[in-house]
Amino acid sequence: MGRVIEIATTGFDEFLQGIGGDPFSGASSMGLRVPTLATPDPNHRYLFLLASFSLGEGETSIIRGYRQFSSLGFDTGDGRFFEQEILSPNFRLPDGNISWHLRRIGGPNAQGIPKVDPTPLDLPSFKKNWADGPCLLYHDYTIAAGNRIYTQLTAYNPPTLGKPYGTAISTGHQATFYDQRTYWRATQAWSSLDMLVEGPDTIAFFASVFQSAGDYSVATSPLNFPGGLSVEEQFIGNFGGGDAGPRPIYWRVGGALILEVGAGMEPKAIVGVNS
Repeated sequence: MGRVIEIATTGFDEFLQGIGGDPFSGASSMGLRVPTLATPDPNHRYLFLLASFSLGEGETSIIRGYRQFSSLGFDTGDGRFFEQEILSPNFRLPDGNISWHLRRIGGPNAQGIPKVDPTPLDLPSFKKNWADGPCLLYHDYTIAAGNRIYTQLTAYNPPTLGKPYGTAISTGHQATFYDQRTYWRATQAWSSLDMLVEGPDTIAFFASVFQSAGDYSVATSPLNFPGGLSVEEQFIGNFGGGDAGPRPIYWRVGGALILEVGAGMEPKAIVGVNS
């Protein structure tokens, strides 16, 4: 068996400003925060790059598995927030949803990695078109003057109308899917794919989020009883903001790719330049 590594999502979290999230005074946490601005239509979905890696000519790697994370959140407005991990595979908000995409970008029939033009308009974890690390991707945006926190956007336009770059890794292998398949703490995430990829290529894991406006109806009772409402519906009921709202919205997304590099690799599926 070769060497196994994991590439996981980390990014800026505005609630860590002033206190930091590590001994180096960074303001990063697990996952990527979703902006509060509601998505107006399908062409303005938030496009998140969760994880990616590149292979040179003749290089190979096995994607042994992957992990997903998504959550709901409610901001109390006084510096405190409440967050609930989404655990139900088919849960979605009435006016929002999340899709997931595992894509190849540098192989045949793919449009390739977009050109990266660093710009002073980039913000922490918020980059134009493409980046080397996890971030929310944008084509253009607006935000209040002097504001450097991307979660407080006033308008957002994604690259490629919000569609993830690239093509399917191979037929039937997670080019686009809609459910929570691999929980963040699930041990089987480390053996959920088992696919060999060949370079030259770049593999990327995306999440596409249609953000809720937070003005939907909620269940009021009973919230908590055996075999009753899901943890997500209970969270919404407990932090629903009263009859007038607001309601919890999508709060954070994350992903991870578990890779094996080295000799002795025997994958079940082979994808790459000759697939």
